[in-house]
Formats: sequence, structure tokens, C-alpha cells
Amino acid sequence: MDNTTILHRRGFSVTSNRESKAKKITKIINDFRVHPGKKARLLDIGTGNGEISHCLSKSFDVISVDIEDNRSSTEGYTFLITSESLPFSDDYFDIIVSNHVVEHVYDQQLHFSEMARVLKPNGIVYLATPNRLWPWEVHYQLPLIHYLPHTFFIALLKRLGKFKEDVNLLTWFDIKKAVKSDFIIQVYSDKVCRSPAHYFMGCSGLCGRILSLIPLKIYTLLTFIHPTFIFILQKKK
Repeated sequence: MDNTTILHRRGFSVTSNRESKAKKITKIINDFRVHPGKKARLLDIGTGNGEISHCLSKSFDVISVDIEDNRSSTEGYTFLITSESLPFSDDYFDIIVSNHVVEHVYDQQLHFSEMARVLKPNGIVYLATPNRLWPWEVHYQLPLIHYLPHTFFIALLKRLGKFKEDVNLLTWFDIKKAVKSDFIIQVYSDKVCRSPAHYFMGCSGLCGRILSLIPLKIYTLLTFIHPTFIFILQKKK
């Protein structure tokens, strides 16, 4: 990956609420696995400041990768610098975490195919990414303009003097198409929307009660407009 791409990734480095996000990731992974058994080997793609990798290392054997080293938390896990092409053998990991990474990578299809390659049969990927169809673009904190074709969206950001990095958002339909050959997809953002406190998401008591009254199947039917997607991808045999 070239230096321009590396600088793109630096534009939206997140350093807040890392522990609660790690707890949410762990909760969803363990909910899906039901009986976790031995300490699984986990790959965390997109280390950032390292806090999520550190927290995950309390439950998993963690190797974490990023395109450069911006860590403030370094204990408990192994760290490597790499690009989308992962330096691991086939069928190496039990679990992979791709938490708000795919919208930043240069080659999204390679990101998915490399995860499939290094994941064991029946292994799982925790995938989270913003929804392109949600009207508020979370990186630039602007409404609607990300609905434009990608090249026009980026050009407008540059014209407005707001461009930091190339963010390529995906829809529910984009993700299903990208993963269908390698993975079985399970929606989890529906459960998080209905019970945010259960997944360590900040939510007031009244708001949480209102959300919990809506049947889960409604949230599932509305997956295509969830503000943020959370999926478990299970590798096909």
C-alpha cells in the first residue's frame, strides 16, 4: 500500500470508548459461539491506538495488524505492520475482527478475500462498518452528500475544504454481494439496536425501554437502513 493510503487511514483515528467497544465485540463473538471453549486465536485488523486489541487479549490470543504503528496501548497482544495482504498462512485464525476498517481500505474485495483465506473453516469474522444509506455521514459529520457517486462525494469534500481521507462506504446490498462466495452472514446490528445497553452501548433508560418494545423482526427487516452494520460472517466449509 502506498504512502497516500497510509495517510488516509490517519485522518479518522478514533481513541474514545475503546473499552466499551471491546466489550461489545467480545459479547457478540461469545453470543454467536455459545460455547467458546479454548482460548481462540483472534486477528484484529486495524489496531489504531491498541486499546481494543489489549482488551480483547483478556479473552483471546490476539494478533493485531495495521499499516503503521500509532499505539498507546501495547500489552497483551502481538503487533505487525502490514497492508490488506495478510502475512499469515491459510486457515490460521479462529476469529477475525474488522471493526470500522473496510470503509478505509484501498481494496475492499481483497480485504474480504484475505480474511476468508486466513480464517479456519467455520471460523467467524466480526464485521462493523457505517451504512452508506444512513443520511448522516459519521466521518465528516455531514448529511446526505455521501449519497452522491463516490468520486463526486470526494470531489465535493475537497471543494469544501473538508477532505481528510478517502472513505468508501458500503450498503447492506454491497456487503452481501462481496461476501456471498466465502461467508454465511448473520445480522447483529438488529439486536444491538433493540438492546443497546446489553451490548455496552450508552443509552438512557427511557430510550432503551422504547427501543426494547419494538419487535426484533422489525429491526431485522430494516437492516438496510441501520446506522451502523454489525455482522458475524461465518466461513463456509
